[in-house]
Amino acid sequence: MKDLNKYLIENSKLVKINSQEIKSGDVFIALSGKTSHGNKYILDALNKGAKYIITDSIPDKNISNKNLIIVENTLSFLMKIANQKRNLYQGKVIGITGSIGKTSVKENLKYFLFPYYKISVSIKSYNNYLGVIISLINLDLHSQFAIFELGTNNFLEIRKLTSIVMPSQVIITNILSTHLEKLINTKNIAKEKSDIFNKIYNPNIELVILPNNNLDEKFIIAKARKNNINKIITFGKGSNSDLKVSKINNIDDIYSKISLGYKEEKKIDLIINQNQIHRLDNISICLLIFLFNNIKLDLFISLTKNIPLIEGRGLLNKIILNNKKINFIDESYNASPQSMRICIDYLKKIKTTKNQRKFLILGEMKELGKNTLKFHIDLLNYTSDQNLENVIICGEIMKTALEKSDNNKIFFMPNVESILDYLKKTLNNNDIILIKGSNTSLSNKLAKEFLKGRAN
Repeated sequence: MKDLNKYLIENSKLVKINSQEIKSGDVFIALSGKTSHGNKYILDALNKGAKYIITDSIPDKNISNKNLIIVENTLSFLMKIANQKRNLYQGKVIGITGSIGKTSVKENLKYFLFPYYKISVSIKSYNNYLGVIISLINLDLHSQFAIFELGTNNFLEIRKLTSIVMPSQVIITNILSTHLEKLINTKNIAKEKSDIFNKIYNPNIELVILPNNNLDEKFIIAKARKNNINKIITFGKGSNSDLKVSKINNIDDIYSKISLGYKEEKKIDLIINQNQIHRLDNISICLLIFLFNNIKLDLFISLTKNIPLIEGRGLLNKIILNNKKINFIDESYNASPQSMRICIDYLKKIKTTKNQRKFLILGEMKELGKNTLKFHIDLLNYTSDQNLENVIICGEIMKTALEKSDNNKIFFMPNVESILDYLKKTLNNNDIILIKGSNTSLSNKLAKEFLKGRAN
């Protein structure tokens, strides 16, 4: 056991919970699931080169390995290692929460900081209890920055994650209508997210970067000020925001010049790809991290022109569908009323070439609580007002919303097969498709089918 502890403390990026991702030297965690136990994948992990296996259940008698570690409680064991590693870490810890955009901001920060610093970043969207623990164990103790996501869909979760990560620099991306099934309203979301800078759970807090676009976000700003935090920086459309966009000028069909003002004392000009215009808040957050940490701005400015898009969050894929080359904009990771509208606006603004057409495919939005149907009806009405010609929706909630919105410009299709059949008959070479919907929606499954046809 001591050898395992030492191995996890001294190394990074080794802990995996999916045996398919195991590489030589990794540590496989055999977790207990709802229908099966990870023990059934131990042999697969060992065959792929796993150095250690951690499980809370005695595996099959046929499995014999000196580095098979059986613990009483897997999560408790992992938590002890995570706490040890956090206590040893001397770098700067950034914690990100918010309704949408957490992973995008994390990946953007990684992009901007990586050329100049050694950084540790949580993978994928590892922002729940297990994900945060694994991210801490995978932390590189020699890194200068460590970046974590903290997510929630219920009360009292952010304080729990915050007390584990203890970030000194905190970012809240926004407060919007997400996870309303349990959190009920956006005011509750604001209260829940604000625990990330509450000194009771996070005595390390030095910096809070906060949005300033709506009443719930202004509530959080006021709450942060009551906490007497050393540094509070705001961004957004609010007239009193510390950082705000003052002007956007298109340079050509690809790039735009963005002019920002910081506390009326500094003007900053950036050049970005127009596919990032609807993500300006994310870029603003990254800029504020550079300003707070006194990192030379010319380093930041030199990178803004080529910010990479992220899989499931706007990445452009060239796919082959029925022997036709199609431009697939993958926004399928998740969905909320606001993020849906942002994507619709983005697609509408995309300029097309001669005979090129745009297709919008929308799936359901999950976890919206008692007003779920109204959110979907409002979305369809908004979509109709944009006069997009090829709009397809899927999912039972979308079907009901369409019936109640009496909209004849939008087509409902019941399953992935019917959508694929329609597209194969309708699409032309070089057409554009944007897919958006929640993770468990049909649109997400459709996106996965599209990605199987990635062009070389």
